[in-house]
Amino acid sequence: MFLRATLSLIAGLLPLAAMAQDLESLRNQAEQNPAALARLRQAASAPDAKAAFYLGTLYSPLITRQESTVVKGWPETMHWYRQAARLGCARANFDLGLVYEKGLGVAKNPQRAAVYFSRMAAIARIETALPPSASSAVGRHTGIHKD
Repeated sequence: MFLRATLSLIAGLLPLAAMAQDLESLRNQAEQNPAALARLRQAASAPDAKAAFYLGTLYSPLITRQESTVVKGWPETMHWYRQAARLGCARANFDLGLVYEKGLGVAKNPQRAAVYFSRMAAIARIETALPPSASSAVGRHTGIHKD
């Protein structure tokens, strides 16, 4: 019975992993292919958190590959990262935390960075089913501590 439930859970998660991999592949295609960029933008506007995150990475001045379809810039990066974060993407919350912590395209704001890192930790805790007591361990690594 336990094995059947475990296999059922794993089978349910496989399509989600494949979908994320497909979005990452679409993001990589969008570097050179305007049609792929249009599909990624359409998915991000659907709205889809992971698609918005990947679209944000495409515009990020820190992530440079072979992009010829977009002009790099913080305003567009921040737009898509914020949308992805609002939709619950942990990676977008983390990247926004870094942006505010380091002052990348915005004024440094450690308090705002802490909010985004805290949101990321909360999402990660839910996604990985960590018990609330584990948040203190997360805080030690991110500099975020609950008082």
